Amino acid sequence: MPQASTVQRMQELTELIHGHNARYYLGTPTISDESFDALVRELVQLESSYPKLRDPSSPLLRIVAAPLSTFPSRSHRIPMLSLSNAYSFEEVVNWDTSLRRLLEASQVEYVGELKIDGLAVSLIYERGRLEAGVTRGDGQVGDEITPNLLTIANLPVLLPEPINLEVRGEVYLPHLNFEKLNVRRQAEGEPLFKNPRNAAAGTLRLLDTAEVRHRRLQILIYTVVRGSNKTSHYANLQWLGELGFPINPATRLLSDWNSVKNFLEHWESERRHLDYDVDGIVLKVNSLEDQAVLGMTAKSPRWAVAFKFTAEQAVSTLRKIEIGVGRTGVLTPVALLDPVELNGTTVSRATLHNYDQIERLQLHLGDQVLVEKGGEIIPKIVAVHQPAPVSECGPIDPPTSCPACDSLAIQYPGEIDWRCPNPECPAQLQERLLHFVSRRAMDIDAVGPALLDQLLNRRLVQSAADLYRLKIEDLTPLERMGLKSAQNVVLAIDQSRERPLPCFLHALGIPHVGEKTAQLLARNYGSLEVLQRADQEELAAIHEIGPVIAESVVRYFRSTETKALLQELEDAGVRSQELQVQQAPDSPIKGKTVVLTGTLSEPRDVWQQRLEDAGARISGSVSKKTDYVLAGEKAGSKLEKAEKLKIPVISEYQARSWLSGSSNNE
Repeated sequence: MPQASTVQRMQELTELIHGHNARYYLGTPTISDESFDALVRELVQLESSYPKLRDPSSPLLRIVAAPLSTFPSRSHRIPMLSLSNAYSFEEVVNWDTSLRRLLEASQVEYVGELKIDGLAVSLIYERGRLEAGVTRGDGQVGDEITPNLLTIANLPVLLPEPINLEVRGEVYLPHLNFEKLNVRRQAEGEPLFKNPRNAAAGTLRLLDTAEVRHRRLQILIYTVVRGSNKTSHYANLQWLGELGFPINPATRLLSDWNSVKNFLEHWESERRHLDYDVDGIVLKVNSLEDQAVLGMTAKSPRWAVAFKFTAEQAVSTLRKIEIGVGRTGVLTPVALLDPVELNGTTVSRATLHNYDQIERLQLHLGDQVLVEKGGEIIPKIVAVHQPAPVSECGPIDPPTSCPACDSLAIQYPGEIDWRCPNPECPAQLQERLLHFVSRRAMDIDAVGPALLDQLLNRRLVQSAADLYRLKIEDLTPLERMGLKSAQNVVLAIDQSRERPLPCFLHALGIPHVGEKTAQLLARNYGSLEVLQRADQEELAAIHEIGPVIAESVVRYFRSTETKALLQELEDAGVRSQELQVQQAPDSPIKGKTVVLTGTLSEPRDVWQQRLEDAGARISGSVSKKTDYVLAGEKAGSKLEKAEKLKIPVISEYQARSWLSGSSNNE
């Protein structure tokens, strides 16, 4: 049994090393590297001798952790949504106007933050200790990379209070550290990183935590999502700073529109003097109550916007047009360019979206064009810089046929896209299958593009149902496919035979039906069988569905190809998990159009969901077609308009009574 002095020394070393780490980050070290290493070696020896005495917050976890074997997945308790973008000051003005209208306010107070070009992570603290750090991933599920995050010197492992907390921040690589990293890689004969963001992303994915620590990543915290009782975002940031979290000192409270404008203009020019990359400004509504009122869309919060700085542009020459084939048959033109450096990456391709854009830009082969990335993953052509000489320019005509199957290209009335009408087109099939196996669909991560290429080329797979007929002996002859790999593929496919109904609907790739719409259809119908019987009028009546999606859903399920595919999937043992659909009780609210206004006791999203589940339709504005207005405190123009139009106004109490099946009236 260790002596009390040993236990005390381990505690002393833990505190000393944490303190020296912090001072090193602040640029005020008080001991030499050799002395620091001596403290680390002493603690390593003691923890090796007495492993049961290791503190959960031991600094060795961030200094000498063993290499990892893999990163486990972890679901976000609260989704990490992306932000909507604004590419001009006018778009920011329009966003502000929209918010003031929704909040029925003459002015909104914002918080301005620098949008660091790094990687977002979520950090979970339990009783004041860092319990887990998770990457954004797809917003719902990310990779738990806690050991790598523990190597970040300015990230607190222990908080001064034993609180439960979840915060989010941006991991980045400062310019100086980036330059040092590339110097070292050049000396070691390794390829150089293109930019700090790529370097930071690659670093966080490393399984060797010692190498991660050596690269000296940093983090800045930008929000708290759980564990605070503050009433404003700015107050939360101040509180986080008091707890020891690194907060960007450039963050400002912007009380009026002039201060917003000045903040944007200042950092548009001054960002080049920073020691890290910034690609925009994030504006957030300061009041957390107002944030709750504004709520979320499917992809982003309404109360925040990312103002993207003017995109870097480069000049290149348009040499050729390549046609891409989507899973629904859309033929998309892609520009092939002379390679050019842009934002630290080499660009040789740019999206053109459709042939209307080509005509609008008046593009010809041989033109010198302006290319920018500006928030786009795939670069885009924004204008002609120098037209090609008449004698050298080449026309760009819409496709006459599909490049994959030679089917005659068609353009449906009222559409701008050209399409391949052949449902058996191999390019369409490949894209449909890639979508089918994706994480948010059937989640078969063992089947990727390279494997699908081989399966299609050997005609082992001709439909999604064929995946479930694959045997180990079918796979082992394939390139880079041993027995163990083949077993893993078959197992992954088998485990996907039963998926939640929203995922299954999303996997089918119904035109105009994305992930959110799939969830909405699942919630309203509960099973695939019931949904298949729905008619267009019934579907169109669902809030956020509308006639276009309704027509697409009906057309999809009535097609002979769909019926055959669904039967094949059923024969292969593929099932979608049914949802329990609670039939809305008969009440004054069922089938009615309701408008929400004012400050409610619960978030508007909660009320909206509750009313929709009861069969109501939610509208954002009051009109003669409105049946009821649900009004909270400080209701403004919407309430006035309702009273003017003599539309019934109900309270939260009355709405709850109707939802509970009571016929009480106030």
